[in-house]
Amino acid sequence: MIYSILKIDPNKQVIFKWDEVLSLEGDTGPYIQYAHTRCASILKKIRKWKKNFKSKLNGHEINLVKILIKFPDVVSNAARDLRPHYVCNYAFELATAFNNFYQFCPVLKVEKNQRDFRLTLVAATKQVLSNALNLLGIEALEKM
Repeated sequence: MIYSILKIDPNKQVIFKWDEVLSLEGDTGPYIQYAHTRCASILKKIRKWKKNFKSKLNGHEINLVKILIKFPDVVSNAARDLRPHYVCNYAFELATAFNNFYQFCPVLKVEKNQRDFRLTLVAATKQVLSNALNLLGIEALEKM
C-alpha cells in the first residue's frame, strides 16, 4: 500500500484499487519485492562464487548495468526535489530489467566466469532493490 501511494507524483490524483496494489505484476510494491526475492533465491542456490566484474556483455546485461548505476543520482534527485516517486519509478524499472535479464540470461547453468559475473549482477540488483525498498519504508523480503 505504501508503494502505491508513494509512486504517484504529488501533483496527480490517486485512484486506489486493492487488486492493483496487491498484484505481483505491473508497477506494484509486491512486484518489486518479488524481484528482490528472486535475487535472494538465486544467490541461495550457489554456495561458493567469486565476484566478477569483467565479462563480455549481452544486451540484457548492459541494460541492467546501466540501470544499476543510476541509483545514486535517482536518490539524490528524489531527496533534492522531495519526490519519493522517483525512487518508486526507478525500483520498478530495475525490477523489470532484472526480470528480463533473468528470463533471457541463464545465471547458474553457464561457464564459471560468466556465472560469477551474472551472480555479481544478481547480488548488485538485490542490494539496490533492498536499498530502494528500505528508502520507501517497505521490507525487502527474502521469501514470498
